[in-house]
Order: sequence, then structure tokens, then C-alpha cells
Amino acid sequence: MEPPRINPVGLLETSKDFAASPRRFSRPLRLLAGALLALFLAATVVSSVVSLGRYCLTTDAADARALSTIRR
Repeated sequence: MEPPRINPVGLLETSKDFAASPRRFSRPLRLLAGALLALFLAATVVSSVVSLGRYCLTTDAADARALSTIRR
């Protein structure tokens, strides 16, 4: 029995007498996990963008006009 090997192209080559174990999780379950991961990443990006946008829209970036009205 020969162990499986990866050919130069990157494909797995197995011999006829080699019995590979089946995948542990079904395709629908893997697709569901991928969709949940994509949803989590999208929510993270969207909430970060919204939060940063609200911060940038509500702050006075470099407006120093208010400083001239302060008396010492």
C-alpha cells in the first residue's frame, strides 16, 4: 500500500487500495458554517464603518473657533 501524495500540480493522488475516511461534516453543515462566518464578518465590518462614520460626523476635526471665545 502506498500512502497518498500530492503531485506537482497540487492534486492529491491516492492508490486504489488506500481507503480514505469520509468527511466528518456534511456539505450543508459546512455551507451553513461558512454562511454564519460570512454574516459575522459582514456585521463586524458594517458596525465598525457605521461607528467610525458617526464618530467622524459628530466631532469637530480641527475647528479652533470655539477656543477664541474662552477667556483666561
